[in-house]
Amino acid sequence: MLEHLKSWIDERTGLSLKLSHLANVAMPGGARWRRVFGHSMLILIALEVLTGVAMMTVYTPSTTNAWSSTWYIETVLPLGHLVRGAHHFGAHAIVVLLGLHVMQTVFDRAGARPRELNHLMGLGIAGLVVFELMTGFPLAWDQRGYWVSRIETGIIGSAPVVGPMLQRFLVGGLHYGQLTITRFYTLHVALVPLALAMGILAHLAMVRTHGLVGDASKGDPDARWWPSQAARDAVAALVTLLAVLWAAHKWGAPLDAPADGASQYPAVPEWFFMPLSQLLKHFSGRWQIVGTMVIPGALSAYVAALPWVDRAPTLSRRLPVLLPLVVAGFAAVGLGMELAHHTHEPAFARSVHAAEATARRARNLARAGIPPEGPLEMLHNDPAVRPRELFVQYCGSCHAVRGASEQRKGPTLDGFGSREWASAFVAWPDRPIFMGTTQIHDMPAQHRRLHDDGLRAVSEWLYSRGVEEGDPPADAALVAQGETIYRRRCTTCHQGQGDTSGTESTERDAPDLDVWASREWLRAQMLNPGAGVNYGARNHMPRFGDRVTDRELNMILDYVRSLRRTAAPPFIDEPADP
Repeated sequence: MLEHLKSWIDERTGLSLKLSHLANVAMPGGARWRRVFGHSMLILIALEVLTGVAMMTVYTPSTTNAWSSTWYIETVLPLGHLVRGAHHFGAHAIVVLLGLHVMQTVFDRAGARPRELNHLMGLGIAGLVVFELMTGFPLAWDQRGYWVSRIETGIIGSAPVVGPMLQRFLVGGLHYGQLTITRFYTLHVALVPLALAMGILAHLAMVRTHGLVGDASKGDPDARWWPSQAARDAVAALVTLLAVLWAAHKWGAPLDAPADGASQYPAVPEWFFMPLSQLLKHFSGRWQIVGTMVIPGALSAYVAALPWVDRAPTLSRRLPVLLPLVVAGFAAVGLGMELAHHTHEPAFARSVHAAEATARRARNLARAGIPPEGPLEMLHNDPAVRPRELFVQYCGSCHAVRGASEQRKGPTLDGFGSREWASAFVAWPDRPIFMGTTQIHDMPAQHRRLHDDGLRAVSEWLYSRGVEEGDPPADAALVAQGETIYRRRCTTCHQGQGDTSGTESTERDAPDLDVWASREWLRAQMLNPGAGVNYGARNHMPRFGDRVTDRELNMILDYVRSLRRTAAPPFIDEPADP
């Protein structure tokens, strides 16, 4: 009955004839395990197609919905975690198998006459595979995919003449946006797969026509693909498939926070782009063309020319021809390790940790619902994450805060607004942690002038200026004592009401501290720090009125206000005498 069914199908489709052609591919010398990578790749490409089509039924290619639909696939859809994970790890496994397959074909001289065109076809397929992966990474429209894609398109754009034009074509203009995701999606699901399918079919047809290169003296000279090599291919493909599915089940695909082009993200290119990315760092300015075109172009041309230059009969005599490829391989590994080493530096590691925390928060917020404006709006409205991010973005380059920023051009703000910070500031205002790193450090130390009781009273008065609901109350008696001292001794320099020092107002150029550390005072410092009642002509802090929205400004104020509830650094509590 099976034979009858086979004959019926063959008569109407010719399928068995086509399969017999594939089974009869010549393999002089017999089956080899090193030849299994190509068919394992085909199985994973089929897996990519299946999982990709499954995700297309849910995914929406838009800047407002791409992350949301990806999160839905990953979190809500049954088996979505496995499907997306298999798509992710399958893509990376294809690159590994592709590299092994190219190494095997070079070792076996698979492009020897009359297979030169098939060799070039295989290299073209390799380029399409890498490009297919590159177009897929930003589709989740998360931070990692977005910024990695910007690095990769930046590498393309750094090529002279055609680079900027090709970059604008891929991005859809000068900036990433809706056109970017639309073009990458079209390339990823339609154009590049179509070119890949045509290339693979042509590649297999040439293999069927010419057979595979082998040493007939070391095995059966009339060996065919079926059954020995077919069995090896099947075992390798099954092991590869199971490994990908296991990785997908165990780790799944990463999903970072929603893409934000205005943020600072610790982006690193995908591992197979790391050598090229690091290579460009060694060539800048007029030498950039060496990293973008000369070295990669020369290496690609050399690999393409191998069928014509690698003709020696023995491996020992082939070594001079293969040596440049070995050197290039070690150089690529070295460049990749050099870039990977950078990711372990403390500052970069802290940035990665902060990005991971933001990603976890975004995924948790999404469970409560994503607004129609998109997930980025959801994250920007989150008081648990956004205020700190805005502070780091706008203020962190000057002000140090433990765990958020380290640079110190302005005062350190740990514990800012607290009694401890006020006391240390009054006692040692010219220390580096306060105003000592700025041009405004001419106020003398007050710890001997005021003594302990006066210092405590003035500090309590300063603290009381910014007390709001929910803050520990100020000591009224100390506040009154401190205000008396401040009006008599400090208003010889500081502006404000109630001066009893007899100093003319025109001679007072120090900031008004009557509402120090309050929301009102902080807002005035951010909007116009160079105003006469603030730091005047000596100010170096930029104005933020035209840089942030009202909502962002309020969030920054919330964050700075929250710092008074954090511990001041130990060196503020117990400073040494100057």
